[in-house]
Amino acid sequence: MKLDIGIRMAIAVCGLLLGTAQATSFDCAKATKPVEQRICESPQLSRLDEQINSLYVQALDRVTDKTALRQEQRDWLTQRNSCTTTDCLAGVMSARVEAQMAAGLPRVTPAKKPVVTAPVPPPKNVVDRGVPTASLLPTPAVSNSTTAPAGVATTSPTSAKDPHALLPLKLAGLAVLLLLAVAVWLHHRGSMTIYQDYTDALWTSLTPAIGIGSYFALIFFEVPKNYAVIGALVIAGLMALQVIVQTYRSNGVSLYFLLALFAKIGLLSIYFVMMALLLAGGSRNQREARRKRGWMIACTSIFVFFSGWICRHRHFSSINDYMAGRV
Repeated sequence: MKLDIGIRMAIAVCGLLLGTAQATSFDCAKATKPVEQRICESPQLSRLDEQINSLYVQALDRVTDKTALRQEQRDWLTQRNSCTTTDCLAGVMSARVEAQMAAGLPRVTPAKKPVVTAPVPPPKNVVDRGVPTASLLPTPAVSNSTTAPAGVATTSPTSAKDPHALLPLKLAGLAVLLLLAVAVWLHHRGSMTIYQDYTDALWTSLTPAIGIGSYFALIFFEVPKNYAVIGALVIAGLMALQVIVQTYRSNGVSLYFLLALFAKIGLLSIYFVMMALLLAGGSRNQREARRKRGWMIACTSIFVFFSGWICRHRHFSSINDYMAGRV
């Protein structure tokens, strides 16, 4: 009798221990987190935890990328530990079991259906008379554009060049040349003065070149591009102001002042346009490069000769006298 009571009490204690503290992923005796304590207290959560751990161990033996699987398990544990209620734990753990079982199922490839070939009708006896039938010919694509007759080249309105497109530029160039010729004629009559002397011509011709050169010099000394542009414009602007002042001193307030200023700008513009045209086209061989260098030297020589020819006085004056207007 006493032995039977003792056996029953031992079975009851073992059942209680098995129902309350059987979680295989961690030791319930050392559980400190509230989530782990809830799992140890609930038989349902303990069974889910045991199933999750068993599926995780099986997956580790099966997969090749074990690092990714461990990272996935750690992410899920973080999600599990964020639960604060038993219902949340049950839902998260049940979803984890379903995901693990779905990932562990082998992929079943559907059986290939037998390909049934349709019976091929016997070919009809077609008499070949040398003319293809309309059903056998490919149908041409219908185009909205009107087909041009044979032998006539089609030209689109946009691709056709307007023969009068460059007419305004030609007329503007002719007007500049005529005004420049009138200015030179009035200069030799003594009615106006384009250049007082060689210093005036040299200062005017070097104004754009010094402006461009100062820009590249500032860039070389690692000045920011915006400040280099501003510095070059300031230097070129100060030199251009001296040209304007000297032209005013030579001609006074009159139309001759504007015409002389236009002649200086027009002569410089023609020279730089010629240089740009020669530099724009690439040289295909050394012979063409030598020819272009020859043209550049010739244009520069003509420009220097013409600028010296239209100077009022054929000598150089000092920079101090030129800037003070004593020429």
